[in-house]
Amino acid sequence: MTRTGGRKKWLVGFVVLLLAVSVYFGSTRLFTDLKVPLLNGATITVLPGIHLLGGLGPAAAYVVETSDGLVLIDTGLDDDAARLKAEIAKLGLDWRKLRAIFLTHVHGDHCGGAERLRAETGARIYAGQAEVPILSAGKPREAFFSTFRMPGHSPHPTTVDVELRGDEQITIGDITIRVIDAPGHTTGSACYLVKRAGRKILFSGDVIYRLGEKPLGTYSAYLAPRYRGDAEAYLATLRKLREFPVPDLVLPGHPNASRGAQSPRLSATEWTAMFDAGIHEMEQLASRHRSNGANFLDGQPRQLLPHLYYLGDFRGFCLYCFVTSSRLFVVNAPGGEGLNEFMTSRLREFDVEIQEPLTVLLTAVSENETAGLDDLRERHSLQIVASPDGVESVRKRCPPGADVISVTELKQRGWIPVTPLPLGAGATAPMAYVVQWEGRTVVCSGRIPVMVDQQSREELALLFPELRRDVQEYIASLRTLLSVKPDLWLPAISVNGQNANLYDDTWRTILERNYRIASERGQGP
Repeated sequence: MTRTGGRKKWLVGFVVLLLAVSVYFGSTRLFTDLKVPLLNGATITVLPGIHLLGGLGPAAAYVVETSDGLVLIDTGLDDDAARLKAEIAKLGLDWRKLRAIFLTHVHGDHCGGAERLRAETGARIYAGQAEVPILSAGKPREAFFSTFRMPGHSPHPTTVDVELRGDEQITIGDITIRVIDAPGHTTGSACYLVKRAGRKILFSGDVIYRLGEKPLGTYSAYLAPRYRGDAEAYLATLRKLREFPVPDLVLPGHPNASRGAQSPRLSATEWTAMFDAGIHEMEQLASRHRSNGANFLDGQPRQLLPHLYYLGDFRGFCLYCFVTSSRLFVVNAPGGEGLNEFMTSRLREFDVEIQEPLTVLLTAVSENETAGLDDLRERHSLQIVASPDGVESVRKRCPPGADVISVTELKQRGWIPVTPLPLGAGATAPMAYVVQWEGRTVVCSGRIPVMVDQQSREELALLFPELRRDVQEYIASLRTLLSVKPDLWLPAISVNGQNANLYDDTWRTILERNYRIASERGQGP
């Protein structure tokens, strides 16, 4: 071989080496130095050996290559894990070499395929200790799907091989996984700090929900306890994570390119700013729960304010009572037979006896609000209060001589500090009561407005069968309610066990969402 020929081969080899190094570090740099966000809908290699599995919707999962097989962080929504297997195959990996599955929390979009994968591969499933009873039972539904409808998906039991308490160090092949107990988004949420090839990668689940605008999964802390979020626990988790050294990469449960998404490599400033904002938010929420009570309308009877009681739900309708020195006021008479027994037993929990006459404040005069009047009349002398437009309708359904009065007369009698708000001239004569109680403004309403979620949005749209006329009446009612600034809102039907307390701009936001839905319906034929 000539010296020239050898030099050429050496140069070619050196160029190939440079290209290989460039590809390796180029892929690394793509998601670190250049601030390119993760894409939830795409399967990509974040770092060599660490891959985001997109296309699973609504959450992502991650696969980590090790010298002893594959490790999954979460498994997507599908029970059969078919899409997850297909995404792994796109990477040229064999899903059958799966050795371990680490679940960040119990929500179905993160754990749906775990049981099938365990059965087909023998992979061990790891999960936070507080999640294990829910996973093992496969219920209740709200623990898996929160407030989301998720049609076509049902929870199912999942076997957990290893219960995690936090601070475990688990070695699988050439990676080490540190378990971080991180309750708050759910009772047993966990984060996983993976050390691989000298880098530390935090898989945060929904504790850090996404990167960019509103990155934390704190929404669950505003929900009723049955959804398993907790403001105090979340606060402690955020304080703990803030003190951690900034990991090389942060990989969240819902990577998303919208809403100002950012690279998974966070600076120390971005890291602390994210947690500082979350800490402030949870401090405020936890403080409000402590001072006002976590007054969720979730079926559990509780005192909302002195002498103001939520008695729970009777056949789908919330039941509220105001108690004065001489009278007891109950809002609506729903449900039919059994109402008196229900109401009496719940009041006894608060050492309250029904006073005669029992005054019923109707928020409308349809069957929903009046079905229990006969049951109450059999046992009590009743005084029934209705909207001026609904008085005659109530009198017709009651025996002759029934004491039915207009709400305007109620205000004149001064029994309770109330301001009536008629909300339309429809057949059900809807109205709201604004009551000044213990220094707070309380609004008792019927089905106007509603707290909007996926299901109630559809139900609200069905309230407008004659479209334009009904829509205009509804919008006029919303404008009337906008004149009030309530501290507590007591609707006839609670959505997701909502909190009775209204904070900041919550009331205006609720009315605006109702307005948007009504306006959309008003554009129909």
